[in-house]
Amino acid sequence: MPGPTTVKGQNDVRLLLLVSLIALALAPPAAASAPPTASSSAEWIEAEGGVLSGTAVEATVEGFSGTGYVTGFDEAADSVTITIPDSPGGLHDLTVRYATPYGPKQTAVALNGTPIGEVALAESATFTEATGAKLVLAEGDNTLTFTTAWGWYLIDAIKVAPSAPPAPGVHEAEDGVLDGTVVESSVAGFSGRGYVGGFDQAADSVTITIPNSPGGLHDLAIFYATPYGAKTASLALNGSGLGDVSFPEHPTFTTIPAGKVLLRPGDNTVTITNNWGWYLIDAIKVTPSAPRGPHQVTGALTDPAATAEAKGLMRYLAENYGHTILSGQQDQASIDWVERNIGKAPAIGGYDLMDYSPSRVERGTVGRDVDHALAYDTRGGIVTLAWHWNAPSGLIDQPGKEWWRGFYTDATTFDLAAALADPTSTDYKLLIRDMDAIAVQLKRLADAKVPVLWRPLHEAEGGWFWWGAKGAEPAKQLYRLLHDRLVDHHELHNLIWVWNSISPDWYPGDDVVDVVSMDSYPPQGDHGPVIGPYERLVELGGDRKLVALGEVGSIPDPDLVRAYEARWSWFVTWSGSFIQDGVVNPRDFVHRVYDHADVVTLDELPDFKKTPGDCTATLRVVAQWGTGYHVEITLRHQENSPSAGWQVTWPFTNGHVRHAWGATITTDGTTATAKNVAWNAAVKPGESTTFGYLASGSPTAPALTCAIG
Repeated sequence: MPGPTTVKGQNDVRLLLLVSLIALALAPPAAASAPPTASSSAEWIEAEGGVLSGTAVEATVEGFSGTGYVTGFDEAADSVTITIPDSPGGLHDLTVRYATPYGPKQTAVALNGTPIGEVALAESATFTEATGAKLVLAEGDNTLTFTTAWGWYLIDAIKVAPSAPPAPGVHEAEDGVLDGTVVESSVAGFSGRGYVGGFDQAADSVTITIPNSPGGLHDLAIFYATPYGAKTASLALNGSGLGDVSFPEHPTFTTIPAGKVLLRPGDNTVTITNNWGWYLIDAIKVTPSAPRGPHQVTGALTDPAATAEAKGLMRYLAENYGHTILSGQQDQASIDWVERNIGKAPAIGGYDLMDYSPSRVERGTVGRDVDHALAYDTRGGIVTLAWHWNAPSGLIDQPGKEWWRGFYTDATTFDLAAALADPTSTDYKLLIRDMDAIAVQLKRLADAKVPVLWRPLHEAEGGWFWWGAKGAEPAKQLYRLLHDRLVDHHELHNLIWVWNSISPDWYPGDDVVDVVSMDSYPPQGDHGPVIGPYERLVELGGDRKLVALGEVGSIPDPDLVRAYEARWSWFVTWSGSFIQDGVVNPRDFVHRVYDHADVVTLDELPDFKKTPGDCTATLRVVAQWGTGYHVEITLRHQENSPSAGWQVTWPFTNGHVRHAWGATITTDGTTATAKNVAWNAAVKPGESTTFGYLASGSPTAPALTCAIG
């Protein structure tokens, strides 16, 4: 039998154990283990502390924080509701700590009982974090409910943190006026509290207000996503059209420049309307535009053997660029209509080699447009040619896909990529046959000394013509093949090569392109400056290529073209109803365009074929001081006949010419023009003359353009 000492020892142990248990019970609970992130555990709210409905708390998958996680999201209504206590209110970023051991999932989220979208949960066998969702919290307590959407996932904890304030000039799409569109939040990465989707009907739009603007020209950027491929939207400022903006394919949110907007003082609106829909708009941003600098277009042609007439036309276009815009009209019947009804003829006549395509000639077509082009040249007009190239073979020729629609992708089975891949194939040889047939027509123009603004393979990146149907690489390869065949094989040097797609991925290269262009068909009533595409084309050509509107439905308003500094070299209005119905282009508007001081018509064209002698001009800064500088420019004559006068032009946007000698110098705010004086008008071949001037401001190294003649 144990003695008393043993009994006393057992009682002491029991007493100590009881005291320890009491102390443990009275002590504050231990803090839950923090999730393995750099964030403080105090920021996290554990899911297992929420209200469960059809779900359960478990702790078998390692890596959770707190005492477990919520799972069992296997029925449609299964949920957990987590309270966010004592919020100051406002916009917050949501982070969800989760695991998805059975593949990627989605959870539906409701804030204070109102559904706000879904959160995508990428596949992760271990606990990780999903970010990107936004919450607008009320002051005080809020609830966040996660309900099965695509279930079988684990929710460990959530964290909310105040969102960073928007960048200056950023305006959220979800705060705009919606017409047929909806606010969504299921695609992560947006700013604000969501984005606008549902652009699936023609009139669907969102109108975003830019409040309290100081006015003036601003750069516009659009935050967007295109998870379903490349898309296009139409833009309007304060209800007036701005043209279209192209959204390259991008499944997550990104930013694209969308040109410029001329804001009025006070509030302004930007409307984004469905064009080629199924895209997402997150926000827009406007920032004051920097003044446009002098362009770098020199007028040099890519063909070193270019004819004198082609050089003369290109020199005229380059000198004119940035000052005026040349009017143009497609199709002789529409040109005649303009002349009868407007009282003036366009500077540029637009014609088409379509009916000279061999697969059309085989079916009885007789081309007339080269005859019309020769006649328009005789009148002193400029000629531009397109080629709706009927496919060489594979014409379907069924109702809706008739042979005469054979330039459309859906009307032919011709496979450009396959043809180019095998130069021994019948289809490749047919391509060459067609090029040679067109060369015959172009040679008629070359023999008559007619320079041509040559715009083949137009709208390639659209894909609706067979030459663009197989993507960028075959289209670029075909363009280069055509260039080599016409220039090198057929020695046609009267062509100024005009490329007609905007995307850099489709650009065939600086060495085969003289002018970059696009075709513009905005919504009816939109006579905007088409500034977004203009900016992209300037970038495409490195500001060294002329930029033109190869075709337009609605003519851009010359006043807006000037206000936006959109230096389009020319426009060509499409034929038929586009010019004649009085709806797309109202007749009084066409009158105003053709009478505008900035628009060149046929009667105002100079003898652009006259080829001034070749020359060079170099600039030397002789001296400079705090408020001015002294410059000398030397012109060297490199032609074979003596000059009868000369001029030199250069960008001049800063300062004033105070004094000049050896030349008369005029400035117009963007360009300085120096012309000979009587004693140095005749510069002999191989000799030079020097003139100089004093000016205020700071000297630059501008590109000089000279002309002798």
